[in-house]
Amino acid sequence: MVRLPDGRRLSYTDVGPPDGVPVLYCHGAIGTSLDATLDIAQLTARLGVRCVAPSRPGIGGSDPQPGRALTDFAADVLVLADELRLERFFVVGVSAGGPYALALAHALGERVLGVAVCSSLSPGGAPHRTAGVRRRTRWALAFLAAHPEPCRRVGDLVLPLLTRHPGIVGRVIAAHADPGERARLAREASRTAVCQSFLEAAGGGVDGLIGDYLTYVSGWGFELREVAAEVHIWHGARDPLVPVEHAMQMAAALPRCQVFIDPAEGHHFFRSSLEEILGTLLTVQRPARHEAPKPGIARRRGDQLLQPRN
Repeated sequence: MVRLPDGRRLSYTDVGPPDGVPVLYCHGAIGTSLDATLDIAQLTARLGVRCVAPSRPGIGGSDPQPGRALTDFAADVLVLADELRLERFFVVGVSAGGPYALALAHALGERVLGVAVCSSLSPGGAPHRTAGVRRRTRWALAFLAAHPEPCRRVGDLVLPLLTRHPGIVGRVIAAHADPGERARLAREASRTAVCQSFLEAAGGGVDGLIGDYLTYVSGWGFELREVAAEVHIWHGARDPLVPVEHAMQMAAALPRCQVFIDPAEGHHFFRSSLEEILGTLLTVQRPARHEAPKPGIARRRGDQLLQPRN
């Protein structure tokens, strides 16, 4: 925990060698703890990476921040980075954490060495208004956006049941995944990781998770063209929760980016591809001030990365 200037507590997970290359991890909508990510200790030791994962307000052990904006999180992270003496660092954001990762890059400027976003939402439109998202998912999110208080009450009533029977969480997530991913999600280790992440994130109730979604759909507060850091966009072409069009929208707006599309993957390939994502991110070098931006696209096929087209 760190104590923020307004008295709130910010919880975080810190994994990897203390002298490793610092990477700040922005978690997805239903998960926060890096401990639930498979083989994270071995992976960070192998890459020489120190992963620091702050929990957003109201999620995990972090205190809520009513009325917050997406960009407010940068001030919290700045306090954490200073406390841990992280002068410059990389940032990774997954799914709903992607907008926060880009907000950090926008707000913290030269302190952010590079960014990777995986299965990330874009500012082009809320998921419950996005074509390509399954109808049942759109309807559920639309009801959540319109009626957050009833959803909070029902969610808090259901939480004790999920705590006693955590396998329900895994089954619900698998039901909304791409069919090609369901075998992976059915593995015991994956089910345990997903359930642990959700239950830790909702430890204080579901209000933080609901507030996080409402914060995202209320607007980002900055333009993607204002993000100076190099951004790596990773996305599965078969993602049913965040259609690949989100990745294309971001690529069109960001001044420096590379795009890695896996035609066989859906929404949940971050854990299986984490080493590749981090390894690629660590190769980023900030250009000299006179150097022009060089956007490009790479297509990912299996384990092969094709060279970007500039």
